[in-house]
Amino acid sequence: MSRSRASTNWLQHPVRGTAGYDQSDQGIGLLLFVALFFAVLYEDALLTVLLGVALATVAVAGYYKRFAGRGLDLTVKVQPRRIFPEQTARLEVSLRNSARLPLPWLNVLVHLPRRMEVSDLKVQRSPIEAVLTLPFSLGGRQALARRAAVHLSHRGLYKLGPVDALVSDPFGIQETLREGNETSTLLVYPRIRPLSAQLRRSLPIGDRRGHSFLDEETHYLGPRAYQPTDPLRRIDWRQSARRGDLYVKTFETVATAATALFLDPTTARDPWDGIDTEVLEETVEITASLASDLIGRGDAVGLYVSGVFSAVAGRRAFSYRERPRTGQKQLSRMLEALAQVRPPGIFRDLPRIIVEEVPRLPYHVHVVVITPYLTHELQRALMRSARNHSTYFLATGQADPARDATLPPTVRPLRVFPR
Repeated sequence: MSRSRASTNWLQHPVRGTAGYDQSDQGIGLLLFVALFFAVLYEDALLTVLLGVALATVAVAGYYKRFAGRGLDLTVKVQPRRIFPEQTARLEVSLRNSARLPLPWLNVLVHLPRRMEVSDLKVQRSPIEAVLTLPFSLGGRQALARRAAVHLSHRGLYKLGPVDALVSDPFGIQETLREGNETSTLLVYPRIRPLSAQLRRSLPIGDRRGHSFLDEETHYLGPRAYQPTDPLRRIDWRQSARRGDLYVKTFETVATAATALFLDPTTARDPWDGIDTEVLEETVEITASLASDLIGRGDAVGLYVSGVFSAVAGRRAFSYRERPRTGQKQLSRMLEALAQVRPPGIFRDLPRIIVEEVPRLPYHVHVVVITPYLTHELQRALMRSARNHSTYFLATGQADPARDATLPPTVRPLRVFPR
């Protein structure tokens, strides 16, 4: 196989290659064969036996170097695939030898995240990754599996694998590296704290600016025929064009408190200040804890985050936008996004996200902005949000009056306290 991995060099395994004899093997075999020929010719029984054993050993070692491990399948799995930092997962490494050639000496190398801890097993660590070495002895047409408990104390999406195998001949002369491509993923949610927020929960009933509180746009039911009293903004243009008549979108009529959480993970006031990991983790954990508390009350919660770089961001690159909904599935989606939050760099996208998304929210939705610092751009975005929504602000960093903007009087400071 042509794939090479530089991180295996520090393991100091005598890896030689994966196919055929090299020139040194051919030279040794030829030299032993010539010596054996002359030993037989001169009828030296002891030398003939010794050279025959040596030649057979080299032949078996060469055969294993060329063919051993060709029918070897290596897989790695982890269950469950989503955990909290306080929980452990079960790692399973499976091997299957589909060939008839037995593999008496086999070391399996499992490439793991550098921070991962494996219970009761020693892991070799490099600055890039950790490698778990598992010894096996596998017969022909045999399958085996090893399991171990793993633990990660830091949130994130981690890749487990691939799994490589160092196959040795029965005499331990040579080792051959067989590389696998199977991987698995483990998602570690942010840590949830027992926090609660002082949000105003009294909700008005009636109409305001043409928006009805009881007509909450969080549970879509389907289209129905247009009636003269329906607002034009509810027209479903796709269904209308398909059916040849006007249809509107209908939603479930509920009276649920709703909150939209806006998170900015930028931890520095200026780009040259770098990244403060403690402030970042504090901000993410407070956001996750607040979302969990509100969902637990039965509220509808939405999440808008900049700095999400994985597929969970969806069509909008580098941001995650989820409208307020209720239920544990909604909480799982938000925690998955928060687990993968990273600082977005020198650009602060949260003010732009607030300006784009807040006007699309129903008027009764509370807007909660969580960020380490209050900038002047964010100050203007908060003022626009407070025109039609109850807007709260929570700063997770240390205040600096000389550099931070002032909180607008129409925006309430959010206070959280332990439950």
